[in-house]
Amino acid sequence: MTGFWDGEYREQACWADTAEQLIALVQFPSGARVLDVGTGDGGTLFRVLDRVGPDARVVSIDIEGKWVDWTRREVARRGIRNADLLEMDARAMEFADASYDVAILGLVGLDDEYDFERGRSLGDASIVREAARVLVPGGMAYLSGWLWQEDSEWMGELVRLFLPGCTKRGYAPSTEAGYIDILRGAGFENIRTAKVEGCSTFEHPAEWMATLRPIWEPEISRICAQPGAREAFEDAAQTLLAEHLDAEGRIAYARPAICLAAQKPDAH
Repeated sequence: MTGFWDGEYREQACWADTAEQLIALVQFPSGARVLDVGTGDGGTLFRVLDRVGPDARVVSIDIEGKWVDWTRREVARRGIRNADLLEMDARAMEFADASYDVAILGLVGLDDEYDFERGRSLGDASIVREAARVLVPGGMAYLSGWLWQEDSEWMGELVRLFLPGCTKRGYAPSTEAGYIDILRGAGFENIRTAKVEGCSTFEHPAEWMATLRPIWEPEISRICAQPGAREAFEDAAQTLLAEHLDAEGRIAYARPAICLAAQKPDAH
């Protein structure tokens, strides 16, 4: 058994489920020019490439060069010839207006641009507005985002046992209404939504800890600096997580998401 503090992160099934659900919404015109925003490890990109024909052209961008490099190598390894990988800031895309027929924004994260709790913009939702700019009139955008994270709620519950004044959640819950507001604010119309259950599992407590610890490191470090608190924290975590086991003994948690399809208005 892996020690509680020595687990490794494993990509959860809910990431793949959300990507599958998002791509299922997409309608690709023949010979489509497709923009994939947020390359990552290609979780959305390769599903797009499986769907489009050889005449389509897919460009994928990410602000993190390491992901662009990794996925570019994987594209080459698979012998894919109709995809380009570019390091680029999605908030300031280096494309001309009306360059794409379809834009896909899978789990790009808009928490710094929209206050979902209060239902108001914190800026100009520039990622979505940039997607609208580079789409042709009548072009389609497909967006996905997490709604809430039960696994992070558990960490907050535990942290507050040792740091009672802590109000951190470790993530920003979002809402369907908020995403619709963002899309409408960027000028999109004909918005459709689909919910994703996002139920997944951790194999053992160490995997849960490895996944959440980077986000909660400051609080966990403060707790572990208290005499005897490290062991008490682990015991409390083991007890809490044991209350959420599925029939196969895995730690089951909910991480629902939402997928949306929206259209840029036709030119008049």
